Amino acid sequence: MIKCYYLLLLIIILNVASSAGQQPTLADGIESNHHKDLSLKLERFLQEHPKEKVHVHFDKTIYAIGDTVWYKIYLVNGYNNQLSALSKLVHVEIASGEGQSQKLRLPVNSGMANGHLVLSPQKFKQGSYPFNVHTRLMEHGAQKIYTFNLNIGIKENANLPTASSEVASLQFYPEGGTLVAGLRSKVVVKSQDARGNPIPANGYVIDEGNYKVAEFATGESGMGMFALSPKQQGKYSAVLEKRVANRRFELPKVKDKGYILAVNSTNEDTLTVRISKTMTGQDEVRVVFQANGNIYHVTPLSIVSGSSALKIPKALLPSGLNEVALFSMENTLLANRFLFVPEKKSSKPLFLDRNEYGTREPVKIKLNISDDTGAGLVGGYSIAVAKVNEPLEENNSRRSIWSSLILNETNKDQSIDFDPQAQTGKAALDMHLITQRLGSFSWDEIFTDNQPPSQFTAERSLSIGGKVLKTDGMPMAGAKLSLFAAKNMMLIDTFANENGIFKFENFSVLDSTEVVIRVTNLGNEKNVQIILEEEVGSIEDEATYLPNANGTKAAKSEGSNQNQPHPIQSKEKVNKLKTVEIAAKRRPVIPGSVYPFAAAPPDYTIEAEELHKIISLTDYLRSRFAGVRIINNKVIGTCQGKEGPMFILLNGQNIEDLSFIDPRSLTGVQIIKGGVTAAGMANQFGESLYGQGVCFGIIFLTSNHHNPNFAKVTEQTTGIIRKKIPGFAAPKAFSSPNYAIKKDDIAKDLRDPLFWKPDIITDKEGMATVDFYTADEKGRYQVTLEGIGINGQITREVAFFTVK
Repeated sequence: MIKCYYLLLLIIILNVASSAGQQPTLADGIESNHHKDLSLKLERFLQEHPKEKVHVHFDKTIYAIGDTVWYKIYLVNGYNNQLSALSKLVHVEIASGEGQSQKLRLPVNSGMANGHLVLSPQKFKQGSYPFNVHTRLMEHGAQKIYTFNLNIGIKENANLPTASSEVASLQFYPEGGTLVAGLRSKVVVKSQDARGNPIPANGYVIDEGNYKVAEFATGESGMGMFALSPKQQGKYSAVLEKRVANRRFELPKVKDKGYILAVNSTNEDTLTVRISKTMTGQDEVRVVFQANGNIYHVTPLSIVSGSSALKIPKALLPSGLNEVALFSMENTLLANRFLFVPEKKSSKPLFLDRNEYGTREPVKIKLNISDDTGAGLVGGYSIAVAKVNEPLEENNSRRSIWSSLILNETNKDQSIDFDPQAQTGKAALDMHLITQRLGSFSWDEIFTDNQPPSQFTAERSLSIGGKVLKTDGMPMAGAKLSLFAAKNMMLIDTFANENGIFKFENFSVLDSTEVVIRVTNLGNEKNVQIILEEEVGSIEDEATYLPNANGTKAAKSEGSNQNQPHPIQSKEKVNKLKTVEIAAKRRPVIPGSVYPFAAAPPDYTIEAEELHKIISLTDYLRSRFAGVRIINNKVIGTCQGKEGPMFILLNGQNIEDLSFIDPRSLTGVQIIKGGVTAAGMANQFGESLYGQGVCFGIIFLTSNHHNPNFAKVTEQTTGIIRKKIPGFAAPKAFSSPNYAIKKDDIAKDLRDPLFWKPDIITDKEGMATVDFYTADEKGRYQVTLEGIGINGQITREVAFFTVK
């Protein structure tokens, strides 16, 4: 969407000067039709090809074994950095040993998710662990996983492979994308060792006649810059000083004709864009300014004398990552360049009430977040307060939110970081942006007509699905299925489509949860199979099926297809679903019992063989099961701290007590202890089935005397499956003491981190306040604020205070 105030660009006085001192011809105003057409193409592409990026804000940079890692995930739209409204589920995977990993699923609310991880000594040792984050939508994009470093017992990047003293590769990036004969270009050089780590290097560039034409030096970041004016059909290579003379690194091929796009952003207020062309190049071109998926400026330009310069006030460009792209009149991309425009901040976003505190004293932090216009900004933010690792040294080695969301998403070098408000590091950032050839989309994709929309959708909830097959192996169209989770007392229904495909979604469970999925309209089918999707519920626990009516088990499928879309979206691929292995493990079957199979297994089960050895059922229960009390032939249970008689059912009929029950006449006893399970069963299946007062427990007695259900087998043995699925990670809140109530607690307070607040939401004025108390450890502390406004504005601020 084009912001209206950018129409002020219509009256910008473009300072155009040619190298020969002539003024190029500029078309009157913006080509409104082309501008609108390009904007509509871009808007449609972004809508039809959604994309997400992620940043993780950690509470500290270094951890110890036994620590709890607190973190917040920011999930944003990949084009404009606004908090994502797409995915409602984010996946976290931490490699915790050889071939092992911990997988977590977190619910996403308004593009944000909070989590924690306990670094147990059984799973972690000193070292650096990849902390991988992704959504299902990312799995089909250019970058499938965002990786962050989790450092235990070492400084950030301290355990990375030690860079060798030898330069293994030099990579060259001409500004604008190409080297063109006769046109002077800036060229960024990147030096790396054999492991891909940045390494300093000094060298020079020679032509095909071995004449030195340029020199370069890369610093600790492994990046440097030099200028080069290549000649027609010239061939250039780089030679490192104090290295083997015959080792050369080739520069990109020189084009005979073309365009050079150069950007100078060193001036605080003005951006200068210079366009140079060879004599054979087209005179008519378009300059396009794009940011966050919006076209802000389109200028048709007639270059009549080799070189032209445009001066644009930075105030009229959005803050953040911008792209300047040069197009032919036929919409062919000729050159492009990324640049960073700092925010126009009028005030700091974070304020401490003091700079020094005593131990166990209150600290108040106020936030005042504003947009480029100075208006208050609603957004989501997080604050971490941790002790500075060394005196007067910032905890700045952790990749910041700027680096995660602004720098090239394909960048794997976590050593690259920057502060957009600081003067230092601007040159390194600019060099890195020259190496960033592609943004969040390709211009070729925008101008390709009839490009199909993305077939992949974001995860909106936990889900589990698959396919139902009939006895003859054909899909069971219209099969009705139910899913029951006893742990959560959850029962939901769904139907299979004409291809037998089903999906349960829009439910929420915590941790690992066992569910029962069954077909409820079997009809005359004798051997119905439920086959689950490959990606659903795949955690360490193995799924368990009940045997089919003929005693057979389903087989595992050969191979896998991890990148296939959901079968509901791609029905022709459903035969590639993975079959989950069946195990024979099952609970005892009591013929004729009215105990519902879909319910959780009973706490106690006594089968006929055992019952026929018992003389007194009450004595047996009293002696066999610890804690069971029997008063006047009534079994006493507990519920919500109170005691009361259990509800007794004989062949489905309520009886008063066990006084007339002969255990040798029973074929089974099933007992549900009092509490949540019994109450949940009543809520799930209806108190009308069991009567009132089942909270204290339920006893199911099954007898073969006058039992209308005895000739039936209620235990379903086909079209049913048990599966342990992963739910959302259980939430946990950071604990911080309130010393206003009890300041002189005897226990030593050595909190680390000192404070963590991941769920800060500013009001419409951009204001928020957080309070906490200092601990007993003295020293210098760093406050790190990160977050995103609803307009996609990124905020990061660091402050310090001392505890004395």
